[in-house]
Amino acid sequence: MTPEDESAELAELEALEAEAEALERAAAARRSGGGLASARRPLLVQGPLVALLALVLLLWGHAGRSDTASAAGTGAAPAKLAMFTPYLDPPARPAGPVDAYLTIRNGGGSDDRLLSVTTPWAASVAIVDASGRFLPWATIPASGSMTLRPGGTHLALTGLRRTPKLHDVIQLDLTFTTSGTVHVWAPLGPPGSLTVEEVMHAMTWMDRLPPAGS
Repeated sequence: MTPEDESAELAELEALEAEAEALERAAAARRSGGGLASARRPLLVQGPLVALLALVLLLWGHAGRSDTASAAGTGAAPAKLAMFTPYLDPPARPAGPVDAYLTIRNGGGSDDRLLSVTTPWAASVAIVDASGRFLPWATIPASGSMTLRPGGTHLALTGLRRTPKLHDVIQLDLTFTTSGTVHVWAPLGPPGSLTVEEVMHAMTWMDRLPPAGS
């Protein structure tokens, strides 16, 4: 990546963060009784809009700050993560494992590691490579990205507490070495189908398994 490309990417992420702050205020208004009127604009996870939804998914992250001090000691900028196009495949059989995919972009100057993933929907989530081998972590390189995709490294949800159905939105909590825990909402269905309204509805069941049919 050239310095010009890196500068453009960082500028894009900063602009998206500003838009995400506006959506966070909308979410706060909803929680206080303001309703969804200000957030009903459909936001499909595709093209440039995927980046905005990625920042929405970061609103509820408990980002660690130790990365800033560490990066300052080495002169490198800290990791700066954004999540793109999260989605899940339907299980191949009832109560079978569910595979999850997304792209994680690191706009910072330091590597970060995905250490673990949890969800209210399943007893465990593993990072699995293309051969089915469990991985202890996955690295997101500085000024780079990692794509969890079908046929490659991905997330496998096992011990399902309830089998998700088409259009269910699943909360995934991704924990990183330096960026802390980031909450992501992934629809079961094709990529590019998630809307802001669906994310905000899923947030009402934060850290809980939603009732069937909710």
